[in-house]
Amino acid sequence: MEIFEASVSLPCTIAEAFDFLIQPENIKTISPSSMGLYFVSAPPKLSLGSQMHFKVQAYGVIREAVHEVTEFNPSSRFVERQTTGPMKHWVHEHEFEETSSGVLVIDRISFVPPDGVVGLLITANRVLENLEAGFDHRHSRLEKLLTRK
Repeated sequence: MEIFEASVSLPCTIAEAFDFLIQPENIKTISPSSMGLYFVSAPPKLSLGSQMHFKVQAYGVIREAVHEVTEFNPSSRFVERQTTGPMKHWVHEHEFEETSSGVLVIDRISFVPPDGVVGLLITANRVLENLEAGFDHRHSRLEKLLTRK
């Protein structure tokens, strides 16, 4: 199993960051446009048991996945797990820690790439590289959108 982790410090409250990140439309806003993120179905705000059915473009192919929120602790943590999709295992933990200047948002993803022919394209190293680039973009957008004026 592979682990990816990235974090960003934001000059806002935990509640502001948490509320922003539990809204699927906001995730679409901060994601790189090259991902082509499209929600087939998702609630306006996530909660325990919520499911997000979405499509993304990865490795030149449009892929579908469904993630379910399996843990939800308002203003501290939520976890989404892939229930349907290309990966053998995918869990995304979102953690929020108070700091002296605001909040530290931590994204931790554990995953196992697929087997077979698809696994030849979707290798662990390629996934890690894409996650690094994607979260650099996401965190940069978060900094712009959640900086207090």
